[in-house]
Amino acid sequence: MRAVTSAVPPLEIQGLRFGYGRAETVRGVSLTLLPGDCYGFLGHNGAGKTTVMRLALGLLRPHAGSVRILGHDALRSPRLARAGVGALIERPGFHLHATAHRNLAWLARLQGQPRRLAAADASRTLELLGLGAAAGRPVGGFSMGMRQRLGIAAALLGRPRLLLLDEPGNGLDPEGIADLRRLLRRLADDGTTILLSSHQLLEIDGLCNRIGVLREGAMVVEGDLESLRAGLSTRHVVAGHPLRALEQRLRDLGLAPAAVGNRLTVELGDRAPGAVARELVAVGELEAFAPEPPTLEAIYLRATNGEPWQVPARADTKAPAAEPALPQPTWTTAQRPLLRAFGHELRTTFGRRSTWPLLCVPVAVAAWSVLAYDRRTTESARRVASGQVFSADAGSAFVATAHALQAAVPVLAVVALWLASQTIAAELSHDILRNTLLRSVRRADVLLGKFAAILVALGAGFVATVGGTAALAAALLGFHDLEEVSRHGDRQVLAAATDVVPVLLRSVMHCVPPLAAAAAIGLAASALARRPARAVLLALLLVLAPEILRDALHDHAGWLLTSHLPTGLRDDSAIGYLEAAARGAADAFWRWRGTALVAPLAWMVLPFGVAAATLRRLRVP
Repeated sequence: MRAVTSAVPPLEIQGLRFGYGRAETVRGVSLTLLPGDCYGFLGHNGAGKTTVMRLALGLLRPHAGSVRILGHDALRSPRLARAGVGALIERPGFHLHATAHRNLAWLARLQGQPRRLAAADASRTLELLGLGAAAGRPVGGFSMGMRQRLGIAAALLGRPRLLLLDEPGNGLDPEGIADLRRLLRRLADDGTTILLSSHQLLEIDGLCNRIGVLREGAMVVEGDLESLRAGLSTRHVVAGHPLRALEQRLRDLGLAPAAVGNRLTVELGDRAPGAVARELVAVGELEAFAPEPPTLEAIYLRATNGEPWQVPARADTKAPAAEPALPQPTWTTAQRPLLRAFGHELRTTFGRRSTWPLLCVPVAVAAWSVLAYDRRTTESARRVASGQVFSADAGSAFVATAHALQAAVPVLAVVALWLASQTIAAELSHDILRNTLLRSVRRADVLLGKFAAILVALGAGFVATVGGTAALAAALLGFHDLEEVSRHGDRQVLAAATDVVPVLLRSVMHCVPPLAAAAAIGLAASALARRPARAVLLALLLVLAPEILRDALHDHAGWLLTSHLPTGLRDDSAIGYLEAAARGAADAFWRWRGTALVAPLAWMVLPFGVAAATLRRLRVP
């Protein structure tokens, strides 16, 4: 396997620097990969290998330096840069409730593949990694080794031109490691460029044609193996007997032999091998005297010991002076990123087991409220008929709907907070967000896609709540005038249906902005808290804590989000106005009509901006 020269190297890293706080963990790292390279990225645990790969993939933002992937600036054009890249960074994260095939198909469609092609590609990579028989099983039941194979399969979706694998052998058994080595050799022979990080030399030896060694965040040695071996003195292996006499003769010659089992190894320096062999023959029987090429272990140990090392340059690694125009990515990987992100988030949102049950809760609450109101109305009519009370209202679907929405809309707002607060935080905790951000979409696309998917889910829940409420109320009570019935059978109209219908429609429409604002607040809490439980608590706090300012705000309390949502303590919202108008109250008044639209919009825009700014700077592990 030999590097192929190209005008556009698949990966170029120049002067990369990064640190946490004052500690600099990556110090001026530079490397270049050529097409067909299998590049071994070596270093002890904590040397900075994973951090460099995260920086190259945009999961972290460097303090200095540049990264170019397939000719594109990875910082300025992340979507184009990642269009032809596959990666596995540390632990593979997946939706545990979904099957292996569905997880991969979701990612393939996020990358831009049509549905049928995505399904076929998912099947191909699963077979390639020996997971074909487990394709229909939920990932939650996979062993560590199977999840690792699935992570490698996800990196191979779309046949990437550049493959970045961080410790891919973690969790694999010896058979799995052997299969992985054969797969990587085949991919490199087919022209795929591979950056393979590991601290296990056995994974790299015999596989990579070039290596780089990191030590405390700095590149200490980098080059092709042939040149690196040429930079080390060749050791000779000596075998014979008596071995002690041979060893002593080597010491007499000023050499430093080392015993390795029943053999000796020695570096001859500038001495001629023939002359040394004649000296050994004079004191014993020489069975073997041959050069032993420097091993990868010897290269690594010398590099990590900090010894000075002049690596000979190779002529075939020079980049040509002229650089041709870059090929344009196809539509499947480069265009419609926002639509792809929205589709992915929609599939994963409705693919969760908890989404539909959560959306059914406000529907059930609304139905219970309508049934309770119908029972109260029936009981009131019975008491009027029995003479226990003089009069009572006959009941109306308008009042029933108002009561149902007063009970259900707060529940739907809590559902919005829950769904939104779990998007970023839960995906960070389960290493799922990394898979999304490794695809050819920007972080802004991902955030907008999440917000739009949550709004669609809320819309489905809201439509089901309002529609179910209206249908049940109409069946039980009917949308007619609300009348008061006396014991003598006299009827008096309290609220005319023609007057209440426009109030009902307007009130229902004004429920939408506060619910969207709740979703935006949940997103902001999810990005800020980064832990699922903390995100939920923070979202609730952001909505309820401003209530302590209500008395101080006086006539400006309409800027509080809770002024536009029904609560158990008070209802100044459009739904409260609907309830008063539907029962014919003479004092029906919508206090915060003037801020009914602008206040929820402000509560939606500001948290969404916070979420966008936070996600843009978020360090994804």
